[in-house]
Amino acid sequence: MNKLRYGVFAALIGFNCSAAESTQDYKCYIKSSYGNEYIVFFKWKDKDVGRHMAALPATQLTDRMSRKYFVKSVNECITMDKEFFLIAARELDLQTLR
Repeated sequence: MNKLRYGVFAALIGFNCSAAESTQDYKCYIKSSYGNEYIVFFKWKDKDVGRHMAALPATQLTDRMSRKYFVKSVNECITMDKEFFLIAARELDLQTLR
């Protein structure tokens, strides 16, 4: 009986820890190695956003036409419910399909 209680208690603790690490959808305004600008979408844990943003330059991604490109710079990453600060990013965001 004690093992059962311990197992239930451990499961509840594990559930509470995983619920605290929530993920959110982010959109980033990037420039590619070819000079093109893109809005790209990611799902990251809140605590890891800075690390993921820093790792994006030199990462290879694929656009909608299946062309591969490298990320040259990341100008801005925000949650999906916010607006970009840069005007060029806002305009591109309006044209980008979700």
